[in-house]
Amino acid sequence: MKFTQSLALAFGFAGLAQAHMEMIYPPPFKSKANPFAGSDVDYSMTAPLSGDGSNFPCKGYQSLFGTDAGQATASFAAGGTYNMTITGGANHGGGSCQASLSFDKGSTWKVIHSYIGNCPAAGTSSFDFTIPSDTPSGEAIFAWSWFNQIGNREMYMNCAAVDITGSSAKRASALSSKPDMFVANVGNSCTTLEGFDLSFPDPGDEVDNDSSNTHAAEGSGCATGSGSGGDSGSGDSSSAAPAVTTTAAATSQPAVTTAPANDASSVPGGVFITVSSAPADSAPTTVVNTIVAPTTVANTIVAPTTVANTLVTVTKSTAISEPSATAPVATPSSGTGDGSSGDGSAHTAGTACSTEGEWNCVGGTQFQRCASGTWSVLMAVADGTKCSGSTVSSFAISSARRRRSFRSYRPRV
Repeated sequence: MKFTQSLALAFGFAGLAQAHMEMIYPPPFKSKANPFAGSDVDYSMTAPLSGDGSNFPCKGYQSLFGTDAGQATASFAAGGTYNMTITGGANHGGGSCQASLSFDKGSTWKVIHSYIGNCPAAGTSSFDFTIPSDTPSGEAIFAWSWFNQIGNREMYMNCAAVDITGSSAKRASALSSKPDMFVANVGNSCTTLEGFDLSFPDPGDEVDNDSSNTHAAEGSGCATGSGSGGDSGSGDSSSAAPAVTTTAAATSQPAVTTAPANDASSVPGGVFITVSSAPADSAPTTVVNTIVAPTTVANTIVAPTTVANTLVTVTKSTAISEPSATAPVATPSSGTGDGSSGDGSAHTAGTACSTEGEWNCVGGTQFQRCASGTWSVLMAVADGTKCSGSTVSSFAISSARRRRSFRSYRPRV
């Protein structure tokens, strides 16, 4: 993957506004990719969970489960293999992720697949998982959780309502052999180490290991249940990890289907997560002072450790440059504009594209990319910048400074 120097620097700058990653398939609650979100869209989906744990799990959006806005956005058959798609502008060196399911509206979570290292990759990537054959039919909540390798010690989590079909398993014993979702960096006396890919205490029996640089989390609160307690979430603590295999991530996405909504019910909160005390819609006044251009540019466009530590003070500024719920957004179409001057037409996310790595600049304010054979979602450029070009070599994000006018001042004599 080849990037121009200006693009690399732009991503370092845009990291403040475009920062981090988000799941776009299955489409999460309140995601711009969710057809049931309506106008209630969270444009800061890439932000980590709150440091005080107040919005764990799912940023609190699991409360939408069973409502019109919380309808299932994907249908999975028990025993079938599917994938989740992650996209964004700053993957902070990757790290480790888990795919989990909840059958009690988010009170407990069972891991169905763990990914150690290179999760997520920079840009847009997909990760395979298999729905266990003992998964009961009905609606459930699917979650992607992530522990970044570089930067603040944080936990990220996006959740989506899904419909499970083709199983006669009883809900009371659902996934009883699976481990509980791992939780850390949340004020629970368990912290992941920066510079390493997290090694889960109990990743389960479905694991992709793509790292030779792993380290376990540290602290008295890091013990995780083996999952033998089923939906109760109880079970014997275990630190033994099963043998793991390395598999390639799939790039195809299954079709999105919908399911009828159930009666809404309230869901209790639970655990804790990461730093980020500023409200998502607040605009820090010291953003410019915290921007440090990276001295090296890797293919993953990850800033050095010292840079990530500087940027963390504005972690929640992801919402600054993204449009508000009422801001106009380019409407995806099948247009084929070349984007050379920033006036290309948007492509529908997930539709096929032929030139791998090709960029599409829309109106100079948004862009998307051809990755793994499909177009990514539209992503906004950072405040004060604009995009141009469409090919790998011509695409660039540059400054869009405004001229200031000053009236002359003549002192009275």
